[in-house]
Amino acid sequence: MKSSKIFTSLISGLCIMIAVMTLYAFKSHVGVNKGHTLAWKNLKVLPQDISQDSLDYLMNNYSNSLGVKCNHCHASSKKDPTKLDFASDEKIEKEIARGMIQMTNDLNANYFQPHFPDPKPDQVHVINCVMCHRGTVNPEKHLSKMGEMYKTYDPERDNRKEMILKERKNQKK
Repeated sequence: MKSSKIFTSLISGLCIMIAVMTLYAFKSHVGVNKGHTLAWKNLKVLPQDISQDSLDYLMNNYSNSLGVKCNHCHASSKKDPTKLDFASDEKIEKEIARGMIQMTNDLNANYFQPHFPDPKPDQVHVINCVMCHRGTVNPEKHLSKMGEMYKTYDPERDNRKEMILKERKNQKK
């Protein structure tokens, strides 16, 4: 009788241990880098100590706000064209995105953060990409009436990108 109880206890303990180990083996590894920083290459506007999950969240937000995929701003890798070279500055869209990020950060910091109650947050997010872009790369469609408000805006053609590309091409010659 006594050995039967010991055997049952031993088998029960072994089953519980196997169950715990099995559950741990299938544990999701999402967020392994949460709170930890990696050595980022070529971050010019975003903070160097940004975590992987925060960077992924921001990039997904930018992608959704403009209705694009990662390859809109990030160039293909020279070694493996099926992968992206996130550190590359080859695409002008990446530089434009940096300017837009800086613009929204400045607007939020200068025009909205001062009006938040004390203690003020380190950063506020009132203005963001989707406010103008609304899922399109060029928000001209949504802002086409700006020509009536501002005489300097040409709704027929905003060619800043083409001008920069032409200037870069001339510099390479």
